[in-house]
Amino acid sequence: MIDRPDIGRLKAILFDFDGVVVQSEDVYDRATKKLGDLYGVEIPAPFYEANRGISEALFYSRFKTEFSLDIDSAILKEEGKKLLWAEFASSVHYTPGFQQFYTKIRRHVSHVGLVTATPRPLIDEIFKNSNISVNFDFIVTSSDVENTKPAPDSYLIACDKSGVDPAQALVIEDSPTGLRAATAAGCQTIAITTSCPKDSLKEANFIVDSFGELEELLTIV
Repeated sequence: MIDRPDIGRLKAILFDFDGVVVQSEDVYDRATKKLGDLYGVEIPAPFYEANRGISEALFYSRFKTEFSLDIDSAILKEEGKKLLWAEFASSVHYTPGFQQFYTKIRRHVSHVGLVTATPRPLIDEIFKNSNISVNFDFIVTSSDVENTKPAPDSYLIACDKSGVDPAQALVIEDSPTGLRAATAAGCQTIAITTSCPKDSLKEANFIVDSFGELEELLTIV
């Protein structure tokens, strides 16, 4: 049995963004549905979950292939980005409990970072044009690495920025893709079931259903 993470020994906590910091998976889903409507295709339910946590480039590649679209990839991506940015500007919200958890862990660990497969332009747009504003020590996006999640690169860069061994970093993720990246980097992992069912998150060291449960697991006061 794996011992629960010791908050006193952790040097860094690294958050995924979509589904962890913000409740955004439904935002992506609405934008994806609108993109499907634009090209006259109906998006089957499994497609949404199967593509959570992946890079922008991979998403549009899969979208084009899945629905056999005869369209230039650059045009598809541009149309998709317009729809997605419009949804984020109007309807993104913090995941319940995140703000309280963030405030508490700031008193316990030296480094708190954001590690996301979302490209930097969209992250910058969200922080600029929504109510989402978090003072992370650093942000690593898919724009900062050659290979984004599920490759370990982004988490290895985050640990390097923190100056800590990956084993001293705790990653909070919500998708199998993100967990594979964090595990490959050698980080400790906790999955939160905000976007995917527990059965798909078994690679995590621990699984919680909420930030309140996460506080209890880490015995944070």
